[in-house]
Order: sequence, then C-alpha cells, then structure tokens
Amino acid sequence: MPALHSIEYSISPKTGQADVINLALCADSEGMCIDADFVPPDWALLENHQCEHCTLDTNEHTYCPIARNIAFLLKDIPPGDSFDEVELTVHTKNRSYLSTTTLQRALGSLFGLVCALSSCPHTRALRPLGLFHLPLSTEIETLFKTSGFFILKKYLDYLDNQAVQIDLSEMVATYQNLNLVNKYFIDRLRSMDSSDAVINGMILLDLLVKDVDFETEHHLGQLRSVFVSA
Repeated sequence: MPALHSIEYSISPKTGQADVINLALCADSEGMCIDADFVPPDWALLENHQCEHCTLDTNEHTYCPIARNIAFLLKDIPPGDSFDEVELTVHTKNRSYLSTTTLQRALGSLFGLVCALSSCPHTRALRPLGLFHLPLSTEIETLFKTSGFFILKKYLDYLDNQAVQIDLSEMVATYQNLNLVNKYFIDRLRSMDSSDAVINGMILLDLLVKDVDFETEHHLGQLRSVFVSA
C-alpha cells in the first residue's frame, strides 16, 4: 500500500546503535502502514484491557489499532530504562528535529504520533495533527496546535453550515476520551510485562493529555498574553 505521509524516528542511546522507526500513513486512510504478514502479540488483542468507551466490535476487529501499530514499530527495539539519555532525531519530508532527551520522553512523543495516525475511533480526529507532528512538544505548544486545529476545523465546517458554533467543545470532548484511552492503554502495557521506559512513555503522554484537558483555561490565559504582546 503506497504511503501518503512518512516520518522517521531515530533513537540513539549513548552506547549502541541507533534504533530507527519508520512510520507511514497509508493512502487508503486506514491508518498506519504495517507489513501484511505481521502477526501482533496477544497483548494487542482488542479484548485485552479494551477501553470502556471503545466502539469497535471484537467480532470485527481482532486487535486494538493503536496496540497493533505500537507492537509493529517496537518489535525489533530492545528495552531500556526510562531515564536513559538518548539522542532523538526525527526526519520529516521538509525538516529534521534533533534533541537530547530521555528514552521515556522520546517514546512518549512517538506514542502520541502513533495514536494520531492509528484508526482508533477516539484518536482518528487527531490525524491532521499527526501530519504536522512536532516532536517533544510542551503542554503550551500542544494546546496552541490543538486549539488552533479545532478552531480551524470548526470554521471550515461553518463555511458549509452557518449554524455551526465555532468553539473548543469538540477539543474538550476529544481530550476527555483520550484520557480514558491512555488509562486503559497503560494497563494493557503493564499486562505485557514491558520495560519501564515503554510504560512511562505512555504515562508521560497521558499527563500531557490531562494537562491540556484540565488546564485549558489556564493555558489559554498564557496564550492570550502572547497575542497581547504581538
């Protein structure tokens, strides 16, 4: 299946060879491209710690879309410790990013991108954000991108229907759903006896989601000062 969009994550520990992870969004809009013959592990089964608000039917979907994609990307990646220092390089079509960070932060950033590019009903709305991925984004950067995205989405809907209200209600609902997705996914990762870096990477992503969800008004106040000073 041809790729519509691709991003490369390269995680280099202080000692050892870089682990290169290639993510590609399929042109058929079904989410990430993975090898047709890849058989996910049992921990990726949809019924394993399935989210309580999941709308997928286990009779139609054998695997959780996010779990399948993470299992595919990490299948050849050796485990590590959360606070291992790594060099993270992220290559996109138009630019590259380089940062010295911890393994858990690098994985948290990767997991956020995987969620956005997966066909989970609760993360699919974030796919455009995945196409404009900013690695290791902070809370305020995430809110700036996310709020701008949802306002633009509402405005485009408004152009087709003037009854549409331009606000952040859809963003708030999306992040409330993401809170549950992350909660159950952390339980899923714990069930696979994963390395602490993998689990803590998802926990960091969860904290970022919670921060955007519960601290929206506070951060919007911070963004207001940016516009006032412009």
